[in-house]
Amino acid sequence: MDGLAERVGNLCALLGADDDLSGYVEQAGAGETLAAVVDALGRGEYGAALERDLDALDEAMARFGLGAVTTSERVYRPVAGTGGGHPVVQAWACPLLRRCGRVEPVTRESAPPVCAALGTAMALVRVPT
Repeated sequence: MDGLAERVGNLCALLGADDDLSGYVEQAGAGETLAAVVDALGRGEYGAALERDLDALDEAMARFGLGAVTTSERVYRPVAGTGGGHPVVQAWACPLLRRCGRVEPVTRESAPPVCAALGTAMALVRVPT
């Protein structure tokens, strides 16, 4: 099966399985795009225009937060304007040289949690993702 037919099949399966998908497409501002895809399929037009519409539909749904709806593969695409690099996760961790497994989430509290073994503040660690 070629890639375009597979994408159409993925979309068709989702539309058939999820009564809410059409509503989500509308909320994402891609209702006209979905209508163009359905019209092209009804006319049997599998070509560059259909592929562009499927790409536009996937982009709109990804921006909406549902991810691509015509491809079976999930690909990370940074949101425009979020800057470069990777997000950083912060946590409070054991301050010992050979750390134990205790990790506490960073909260809005002003003071870090205290290590029970040493009686000192836990260490703030940054983990790039």
